[in-house]
Amino acid sequence: MAIGAGIWAASMTNSRTEAGGTGAQPGLTDWTVVWAATLAGIAVALQMGKAAATLPLMRAEFGASIGLLANYVALISVVAALFGILFGSVTHYLGARRAGLIGLALVTLGSAVGAETSGISVLMTSRLIEAVGFALTITAMPAIIQPATRASDRSLAMGLWAIWLPTGFAVMMAISYFLLDSIGWRGMFRLCAMLPALAALFLLGATRTQTIARRQPAQATFRAVFRREVLLIFGIFIGFAAANLVITAFLPTILADQYGMPASRAAAVSFVGAVSLGLAAVLTGWLVQKGLCLRPLFLASLAGMILCAGIVLLAGADLWVSIAAAIGFSMLAGIPPSLVWLSIPILVRSPSEVPVLSGLLFQGAGIGQLLGPVLAGWVVEASGSWAMAFWVVAIPCLAAIALTAMLSPTLSGRHDG
Repeated sequence: MAIGAGIWAASMTNSRTEAGGTGAQPGLTDWTVVWAATLAGIAVALQMGKAAATLPLMRAEFGASIGLLANYVALISVVAALFGILFGSVTHYLGARRAGLIGLALVTLGSAVGAETSGISVLMTSRLIEAVGFALTITAMPAIIQPATRASDRSLAMGLWAIWLPTGFAVMMAISYFLLDSIGWRGMFRLCAMLPALAALFLLGATRTQTIARRQPAQATFRAVFRREVLLIFGIFIGFAAANLVITAFLPTILADQYGMPASRAAAVSFVGAVSLGLAAVLTGWLVQKGLCLRPLFLASLAGMILCAGIVLLAGADLWVSIAAAIGFSMLAGIPPSLVWLSIPILVRSPSEVPVLSGLLFQGAGIGQLLGPVLAGWVVEASGSWAMAFWVVAIPCLAAIALTAMLSPTLSGRHDG
């Protein structure tokens, strides 16, 4: 969810863009376009859930180390961490519709290639193709949604779009529960190639009347957004993202290793967690809209994540206690990214700062999501135990808590202009 919310950058960068001209069109909102863009996001989010659900089976077939497979999981985040803002520029140059369709095509290609591979090197190459397609798609969709909506509907439309990652992850876990045992990981990869292709066809039809309007350059300067509160939230996001993806990406593997749980049943736990995460994110938005301050929500959720991670990763807990803690972790993990993206209208001093601030936070999410799984893979491989991964969760969360304590106690939705 952390990466997905970050793509506000592209939608705000193009004050005039493909998909209908200006960003404040009179008349009715084109909800078909909104749904097509949201479903495209969900289709590419399946690639995140796919990696988590099929990791135990790929590990068994290839005999690869957990550290190497951690790199596979993190590759999408590598691209986000290194090139997130660049992909926003590419989308601006190509036009949102074209960039989104190219992105969906690349995701389809990458998953299809991965399904047929017989070695780790080709599997990693297919993941890189998916990562490029992922970035293009997620950068483009808000830029398609914004001009298709009237001002009074835009918040609702962007709220609908924001469900793309938890929904895609939850759908993948549900599909895995019912089909993984029967079709195997290769069958799951083929399915994850077909669904983005169908989403591309829907998007192509829904946006067939869109026109390309003259695009305006962004006016904000990078230096202007580097203020105290912005940098604190940037650091919080890195810490949260690093900790969150350790549990999110490896939960089926953790349950399989520590409790001998079948991959399909472990995926079902991840499904419930993903649903809980989405619900928590929606509730967080409502609370902030009502004026609740950000700092206590950050502190409570990050502290709760440490507690739940300790129950899941430190050996000795009963299976059902660990499952409950894993779901609790997911629910709490829906709060910080929602707070980060809701902070954008609170922090900006002028509309021209929005794309730069969004891009900065998107980059922070990618950095954290890159570091967490890779560090977890290294420490688990070195120690031979998932217990050491607890510190890969706890230390970034503690750092984020320290940064949160430095936030203004009055920072809240009341300042959203």
